Amino acid sequence: MPDDDDQGCSDLSHHLIINSVGYYSFESFTRMTHRKAGRKDFYLSYNLVGPMKIYIKGQEVTLQPGSFFLYRPFEEQHYGHSIEKEFLAYWVHFTGYGVEELLDQAGLSEQNSGFIGQDDKIAALFGDMMDELRDKKAGYVLASSSKLSYLFSNISRHLNCGDTIKSTRIRDEIYQSIKYIHNHYAEEIYVKNLAEMSHLSSDRYTTLFKIITAATPLQYILKFRLQKACDLMRQTSLNIQQISSLVGFQDQLYFSRMFKKYYHQTPTEYLARFNHVD
Repeated sequence: MPDDDDQGCSDLSHHLIINSVGYYSFESFTRMTHRKAGRKDFYLSYNLVGPMKIYIKGQEVTLQPGSFFLYRPFEEQHYGHSIEKEFLAYWVHFTGYGVEELLDQAGLSEQNSGFIGQDDKIAALFGDMMDELRDKKAGYVLASSSKLSYLFSNISRHLNCGDTIKSTRIRDEIYQSIKYIHNHYAEEIYVKNLAEMSHLSSDRYTTLFKIITAATPLQYILKFRLQKACDLMRQTSLNIQQISSLVGFQDQLYFSRMFKKYYHQTPTEYLARFNHVD
């Protein structure tokens, strides 16, 4: 729900009010937004999927999935998706005489960006705000601003979840283990080994992995294998038995059961959409 002139507005008659809210989703092209003079309102973005490039006070920063950034009124805004890769980011423009107080209470008064992990609950709050502004039911201004206040508190809690996840070294090591999953998904992968790569216990590794990805390691591996299976179904003429084996499933029946659970159709039904013969 973007503004017509993309300039925003400053409304000091409300404690907190949302001007516009929405999301960006790109897969095969790039886009950078640059507002040299900024806008009249505040801008908060949450990067759920894929990397994002932003400039804070003239310095280029690459944000990992699970990061947020904040621009204040009339601050230069330069951000976007600069490489061809799956990407999903939510955003909200807001104003009001109580904004700075709320940001201060959430510990965001000095915060321009931060890592809070991939969290579907945070994404859902943006969805709720979009619904309120779209439907405009009685009390929608209060309801939407309440959702935004709750978003601030969620960001604050994630930022203060513990020093370990904020450690650059630990976070980078977990990302390296995710990279290992992407490169070795067809092989047997054990959480114990992934934890050892990150120099953590299995329980601690699983906890931090879930904060970053919103899934346990086993859930992440399963979903990644299924996504790779979909790619092979679209791009090759291999049969289901061959595909399930190539993406790391030793049991074709288990593969079919998990595929239907996640995609609500059997592998055969999915494959038929691409005129392949099983």
